Amino acid sequence: GRRPVHLGMTSGATSVCDFRKLPRPALNRLAAHYGLKPESSLASSSLAVAVSEAFACEAVDEEQVLLGLLRHDASRGRRGSSNGRLEKRATTAAARGGKPSGARGVGAPNGHAGATPRNSKRARGMTYGDMISAALKALPSRRGTLEDIYSVIEEEFSAQLNTELEAGPRQVPVWKASVRKIINLNSVRFHRTSATDASGHTIFELAKGAS
Repeated sequence: GRRPVHLGMTSGATSVCDFRKLPRPALNRLAAHYGLKPESSLASSSLAVAVSEAFACEAVDEEQVLLGLLRHDASRGRRGSSNGRLEKRATTAAARGGKPSGARGVGAPNGHAGATPRNSKRARGMTYGDMISAALKALPSRRGTLEDIYSVIEEEFSAQLNTELEAGPRQVPVWKASVRKIINLNSVRFHRTSATDASGHTIFELAKGAS
C-alpha cells in the first residue's frame, strides 16, 4: 500500500522525476490526485518533495502503463497522419488555385463535390445523392444493389470521394457510409424494393418522379 506522506519532509522513497520543475498549478493537481492537502503557504519545493514521495510509493502496473503509452502514441500517429493528408491536399489545391477538399460530403462545403466525373465536364454542386441517381441510371433496368451502386460511383466519381475511414469499429470509407445512409433514408428520391439479388441483397431503384 501507499505509505503516509508528511508534507515538507523527506522519506526513503525516491523518484527519477524532478517534480520541482513543475509549475505550482500542476503540483496542486498532483497533490489532489494523491490525496494530499497542502497548506497554501507551503513552498513549491516542499510540495514537490511530497508529490515525489507519493509518486515513488505508488504501486504501478508496468504492463498497463506501457500499453497506455503505446495507445497514446498510436492515437497521436493517426492524428498526425490525418493532419498530414489534409495539409497535402491544401498544398496541392493551393498550387492549382482551388480550395482543399475537406472531410464533409464529397470534398467541398455542404457536401458538394469539387471534382469531375470521368468523361464529363466539371460538375459543381454534385452531391452523393446525385451520384446515387447517376449510378442507378447507368445500371441495367435502372436498379441495383448497394454494392452495384458503390461500384459505379467508385468508377465514375473516384476523384470526388472522401476515402477517409469512418470512426468506429466498421472502419468503412466515409463516402460509402454516406451513400448507404442517404439511399436508405431518402425515400423521396430512392426506393428500397422488396426484390433481392441471388445473394439476398436488397435492390434499390429511383423513386417514382425522382430524377
